Amino acid sequence: MDEFGFRWALMLACLLIFAASFFFLFLAAWRHHRGGSPERGNFHSSLAVEIAWTIVPCVIVLLLVWPTARLFWTA
Repeated sequence: MDEFGFRWALMLACLLIFAASFFFLFLAAWRHHRGGSPERGNFHSSLAVEIAWTIVPCVIVLLLVWPTARLFWTA
């Protein structure tokens, strides 16, 4: 893949990640708003949630950095 095609593929990957995260954020906000109950779960002491929102962005960044680094190291 040439550099121009790689840049478009990377831009498309970023756009898909943005769209998916926006969709899930909107869905969560909609469900919370439509629920009607002001009492919702407290995630402040949930180790699983804290690990997930730490690891998931790291994995996304690594998936975006890996092909970029490979392109620059092999060129």
